[in-house]
Amino acid sequence: MAENKYHPIDINNWDRRDLYDHFSRLKLPHFAVAAYIDVTRLLEYKRHEGLSFYLSLIYLTTKVLNGIDNFRLRIIDGQVVSFDTIHTNFTHKRPEEEVFRFHTAPFEGTLRQYVETTSRAIASQTTLFGGMSDISNVVYCSCTPNLDATALINPGMEDPDDAIPRVNWGKYVERDGRWMINITFTANHRFIDGYHVGLFFERLQAAINEL
Repeated sequence: MAENKYHPIDINNWDRRDLYDHFSRLKLPHFAVAAYIDVTRLLEYKRHEGLSFYLSLIYLTTKVLNGIDNFRLRIIDGQVVSFDTIHTNFTHKRPEEEVFRFHTAPFEGTLRQYVETTSRAIASQTTLFGGMSDISNVVYCSCTPNLDATALINPGMEDPDDAIPRVNWGKYVERDGRWMINITFTANHRFIDGYHVGLFFERLQAAINEL
């Protein structure tokens, strides 16, 4: 059973209360940062282990986000809350199809367990939306595998209460003998600053290197 527990944040005693109030005045408090990640080790691991590169990167991304408190913050019924766990929501499609689908998978188990379980789930999906019911304690991931995208803009970001991070990437490309992929990270400034996004990139790179 996927974990969806959360606890409220005491705004009055919150260390980022002033920042939260400042960015709450904006109609669009979201910002995006794009940077390259070295995925050479992840490609080696994927080939050796026979696992999906895409699902492996989604797993590592979500693992890193779960380890940084601010990425687990959401607004539920007007109250800022912190979830115990965030799960994965991503787009996917079959090679022979042009249209894509959405799938929400629980963030559970080891990398191999997650990839194998999720691979089976998306292989049998026939509807536009699959997996878990609509929840806010997720990260939205998507990929444009045929394009070395250096920045991506997400649709549907008009709600200032939307605190779900978006993580998008293009195809991996070779640079000076290393395989690189550009990741665009979109976040709500009411909860997340450049410092936290920097931590994400730093820790994601470390997680890949440690495979």
